Amino acid sequence: MSTSKLGSLKTQLRRLRNARDRVRIGLMLTSSIFWISGTLLLWFLLDFGFNLSPLHRGLMMLVSVPVLAYGLGQALTALRGWGASIIDTAISVEHTHGIDGDLVAAIQFEQGQAIGSSELQGAVVDYVAELKDEIDIFEGFQSHRIGSRFFAVGLIAAFFAAACVFAPRHVSAFFERLTLAHVNYPTKTLITSISVNGQEVDLSDPTQPIPVGYGSGLELTIACDGVLPKTCRVTLEDEKGEATSATLDPTDDDSGEYVYSIPRLIQPIQYQVFAGDAVSPVLNIEIITLPALKVELAATPPDYAKNIQLASNSSSTHMAVLAGSDVSLKVVADRELDAPELTLLRGVSQSVTKLSPVADSENTWRLDDQQASLSNIQETVTYQLNAIDKYGLSPASPIRGTIRVVPDRIPSASLQTIHHIVLATASPVVRYRASDDFGLANLVFQLKIHRGQTAPRVVEVPLKSFAANQPPQKTAEGEFALDLSPWALEVGDRVEVTLRATDFRGNAEEMAGQSDPINLEIGDESTVLAAIAEADKQSEQMLSELIQQQLGLGETQ
Repeated sequence: MSTSKLGSLKTQLRRLRNARDRVRIGLMLTSSIFWISGTLLLWFLLDFGFNLSPLHRGLMMLVSVPVLAYGLGQALTALRGWGASIIDTAISVEHTHGIDGDLVAAIQFEQGQAIGSSELQGAVVDYVAELKDEIDIFEGFQSHRIGSRFFAVGLIAAFFAAACVFAPRHVSAFFERLTLAHVNYPTKTLITSISVNGQEVDLSDPTQPIPVGYGSGLELTIACDGVLPKTCRVTLEDEKGEATSATLDPTDDDSGEYVYSIPRLIQPIQYQVFAGDAVSPVLNIEIITLPALKVELAATPPDYAKNIQLASNSSSTHMAVLAGSDVSLKVVADRELDAPELTLLRGVSQSVTKLSPVADSENTWRLDDQQASLSNIQETVTYQLNAIDKYGLSPASPIRGTIRVVPDRIPSASLQTIHHIVLATASPVVRYRASDDFGLANLVFQLKIHRGQTAPRVVEVPLKSFAANQPPQKTAEGEFALDLSPWALEVGDRVEVTLRATDFRGNAEEMAGQSDPINLEIGDESTVLAAIAEADKQSEQMLSELIQQQLGLGETQ
């Protein structure tokens, strides 16, 4: 048996098999391209025509997936018979030419795959070898259809290339929108930006709401480019479904900016902007409470007044402190804030300070101890607090307050005596009283001795001193025999006596107060006796009047 008898036949069968495989691949590829391009075209027409939202786009693609999957499955059926054997190819040729199996048998006999006598095998092989020149192996094979399909694919590719060249932004927007991104198709008018109360809206993510403080005003600023429309329209819908719209004129003829404002907003809204042929996505504004600040003031009085508590104002933002006190300021917020800004005003001078966060306390700030802004206060201080939260919101109004300085009053003192005319060596009894709001330090009599026309001589007589380490003595009173003998007084001299009281202020400068003076006239014995008699007479008259009032004498029946 010679193997060369069927060699050319096998070669033609292989060529036929490879040609059929190529057609199968072409049919599968072109069918897949037709289904995919048709689906994309349908998606584009629906999306562009109805300007579908991301949700509707997702539903559109979800509904189309089974249809597309069916189409691709049909395209894959074109691969049936892929990689067929020589025997399978020969069987198909037999069917085409009406041969009764001699072709397959001859190939099998030659390959030793069939059983039979050698004479029969040789006869069949010889028969087929003679018949091969009469058989057109490629009869019935049609490849012209695949050419037309590739031509259609070329037209589709040309159309897509033209779309990419002449409308690249539409193509780019379409494929971005297939990812459910918030992208609009290009329009003659472009909405370049929208801002709410100065905060720009992220148009690529319209689901992110812009916060607005409860009761705050709303200012919507719309910036456009391209073909600027004469007016711009904005529609708003509240949470109850009530809708309204407004037509906006440009702020300037060429500015491309349109502004819409609401004086007070108390509920969340949805809004959409229409400018020319451009339409923004549906955007949201949420209402949140404004940040609240609580001010905590604490005063440390001077050392000499540590045990004294001053009554502060009922408002926590105001406080009355003693002069020389140190004041600490702490701010507690109901949410996360940027560092609050403290403005201090003393007279005409002003300073601005950033507060420091408290380490172990959340949303709490204080005035740094290293700053001496509120140390040793000697005058009234007015302050103002400003703060901004993470949403860019501030309290409805800046927090204002006053730290009022209460001055330490000077001591008060008083003197009394019965006899004003005394001998030069007398020791008249003087009744004294002194008081201070925080504590007395020293009591001293000051004597001014007047003689003739000469300048008065001033001398001091210590009365009492109070130790600093003892509890503060706020009041002192009693009687003191003022000895005049040491001062060599003469008849006719006049002694002006004043009580000088000094308060205790620790390391601070002490303040002194003094009583109204009493005058002592220096006379001889007769003058003193006459003054005493006159005083006794006045005392007797006063006593008599008092007795009559008590007994009811002299009343008319």
